[in-house]
Amino acid sequence: MARIAHISDIHFGSTFDVDIWKRIRTEIIGFGPKTIIASGDFVDHPDPLLLLAAKSELEDICRQCGPDTEFFVVPGNHDLLDFGNIVHPFSRKWFDRVMFHETASLRSRLQSGLSFKLGLNSETLRWAKFPRFRRMQPRNWLSVETWTDKCDGRVQSCDYRRARRRWPTHSIHDQTLITCLDSNNPLLRQFTFATGAIAGGQIDRIDTPELLEACPCCGPRRNGPMASGGKLLKIAVLHHHPMPIALRDKSVVRRGKEAKLEPFLILKNGGDLIHELQRQRFDLILHGHKHLQQFARVELRADDAKGHPILVLAAGSTAKQDESPSDNTLRSIETEPNGRLTIQTFLEGIRQTDRKYREPIEMLKRRAFSRAVERTMISADEWISELEIDEVGHLRSLDKTSQLRVLDNAIVLPGIVSHVALAPHDTRLDVQVEEGRDAVSLCWRDDNKKNYALDDRNLPADCFYWVNFQEPLRNGSQPLTFALREAAANSIAMSLWEVEQRSRGQGYSSSNPDYGFEEVGSHISYPVEKLTMRVTFPPQLDGITPRPRCRRHPAIPDFPLEYLPEHRGGREQPSVQYLSDNDLAKEEARELTYRPESRTWVLEIDHPIPGCTYSLQWGVPDPRAHKKVAARTVAYRKMLARLLDGSCGANVVTMCQTRFDRLARILMERFKWGFDQDERQTAFVMLYDSDQIRLRPALTNGPIPADGTYDVPLGGGVAGAAFLQRQIIAWKNDPKSKSLIRPASSGALNSKWVLALPVFHQGGPDATGGELDTEPGAVLGVITLGSDNEASKISDCEPNEQDESDTSGEEIGQEAQKLAQQCVFDMLQIIGQAGGKADPVVPTVP
Repeated sequence: MARIAHISDIHFGSTFDVDIWKRIRTEIIGFGPKTIIASGDFVDHPDPLLLLAAKSELEDICRQCGPDTEFFVVPGNHDLLDFGNIVHPFSRKWFDRVMFHETASLRSRLQSGLSFKLGLNSETLRWAKFPRFRRMQPRNWLSVETWTDKCDGRVQSCDYRRARRRWPTHSIHDQTLITCLDSNNPLLRQFTFATGAIAGGQIDRIDTPELLEACPCCGPRRNGPMASGGKLLKIAVLHHHPMPIALRDKSVVRRGKEAKLEPFLILKNGGDLIHELQRQRFDLILHGHKHLQQFARVELRADDAKGHPILVLAAGSTAKQDESPSDNTLRSIETEPNGRLTIQTFLEGIRQTDRKYREPIEMLKRRAFSRAVERTMISADEWISELEIDEVGHLRSLDKTSQLRVLDNAIVLPGIVSHVALAPHDTRLDVQVEEGRDAVSLCWRDDNKKNYALDDRNLPADCFYWVNFQEPLRNGSQPLTFALREAAANSIAMSLWEVEQRSRGQGYSSSNPDYGFEEVGSHISYPVEKLTMRVTFPPQLDGITPRPRCRRHPAIPDFPLEYLPEHRGGREQPSVQYLSDNDLAKEEARELTYRPESRTWVLEIDHPIPGCTYSLQWGVPDPRAHKKVAARTVAYRKMLARLLDGSCGANVVTMCQTRFDRLARILMERFKWGFDQDERQTAFVMLYDSDQIRLRPALTNGPIPADGTYDVPLGGGVAGAAFLQRQIIAWKNDPKSKSLIRPASSGALNSKWVLALPVFHQGGPDATGGELDTEPGAVLGVITLGSDNEASKISDCEPNEQDESDTSGEEIGQEAQKLAQQCVFDMLQIIGQAGGKADPVVPTVP
């Protein structure tokens, strides 16, 4: 965050008010700025002693504010001209000599014989007038001290030398670009009055500063003006007012006096300066000179569709006896963690609670967009993210980037890291280029810039998704438009029970503010002028109202350029904790609309902030089983889990295996393709392990994987999908299938067909009756049957997509499920009878 104090027109001399300055100094130290900007007129007359006192005061304040605090200055007309109007042959050099040279030793020698510190205080004022001091000829001392031209080490002093002592100076400090200009009339005649002008060369150098590689005496600076990191603000500082100052006193006499005086005060080419600063997307102009405060927002380039308003802040004076209290001002300029600008005004060192400005979110977004374009030198017109959630939690996305272009001749973009992100527990499938196949391709890429096909099984550990451009994108190239389509099976939790299960594996708890919510969104990794999100919900989620969320990277505006391979997050690196931004989310909520005919929520965002993630979040419904049913289901699972470790006894395991073998033979015979005697079939009893959040095989019949394991995660594979979706699934290994379900592993059986039969709690809360409890939390496990024959009669269980009235496939599956239900409950009876009273529940099936 940037923290800046702005003061101006101190006029250390006969009209200086020490008491007001003490209050202002206390306030400055109180809010601890990282940057102090003083916009000229430090003294009444260009006396080197008084200039040294002003510099010493600023140095002391900076030390009290913190080790990284520095001050930046520009000369006022009173700092260079006698009485602010008359040219003196030697007066102009003192500002340069005092403000940008090393003066610590001189100050130390002066103070060694004094009983006070040199600074903006009454003692220094009295001492400066003492005749004996005049005989000491401090000008000669300054000439000797600054003869070696040694820099005082401040950022601006170094940059002043880097620019060969030509204005403007360009400095980067506290993520802020500070451009300081000399607004004193370059055509200094005998009587210049107090008019100002920015030399044409200064305006030209605002955009392309001629810089040395390093300060001649301090060497290169780490945070010099060519720093490439993100910037929060761009500030221009000068002394003279670049636009008219409005009078609060509307009397005819006062306006008449000001009208006569203004021609002798104005900045003659203020329009040229503002126009150029606005073209370069500066945010603030800070100035003084007229001793009247003013707060204005101007936009000279209003005909520019991508306009950039600029704030012009007149500081008034700082501590003068002969000014109105409302014109002795101090301003604190700060940015909030997301970069939002706030400005507080102090009058005579007293904070004005009603004079605090907080910029509109729209201005923040425009500014963030401009800063990101300057940093990346790429941009796109629009990013459209279309997401569809189906009845079982599958998520399909289509992300389209429109008119991606490069804006700098030095940049060649061969591609970008794919920034499409689905839910955190997704299984990503069907990644493909939907639009722009002639211009882009999707592949894997490693850190050695080698590309791999998406289906390559021998990928290095450092591979990442890569959108490869057939022709590298350059400045002047045809802008690219392309779309990526992705899909993920069971990536969206459709019930709170599922959220609870998944949360165990992710370390979430009910105290987490995101607990019980799902969301989908997009991360903005480079400048985009508009983001459009369309999320279509299934009927099961009717009635929910999503809320926009915005999370920002903690390093904004220096956010990682994740579209570049070298800036993406490494797989072994800890994930960055993004911070919720309620102000941004509240602002974007105004643009959220609903289309009932398609059950689609639409969020449109102009100038989304790069480095932020925008999403829609909603509370997950809670249609779960009755508490008694859920508790009994858990007890049943624990009983069946004894088959995994044999804790129920070898005899019981054998009896259960015999019972399961009988079911397996029935199912295999029922679904066997009779003309293939070599058909191989395998059956499994898959039990849910809530600690591991996965299904594990307890009993098998037929070929099994060589390593003896066949675990699948919650929602994974055909068995996991049947368990989570609580429905019978007949899956076929068909490359043309639109189903997102895939088997977890082929194992020893190269399955062409898989039939998954979920087994439920039965009988309701009182454990009597024949109805199945199919709510979330009431599933005991899954029995699967696999076949390596494409003609397996498992196909009989598939629904008839051409004739919805044909329910024969559903009926065949239900018959098989009844057999599976009976088998599992028979095994529970066996385990329960062997356990006696140790088992809490011994189920019965009517």
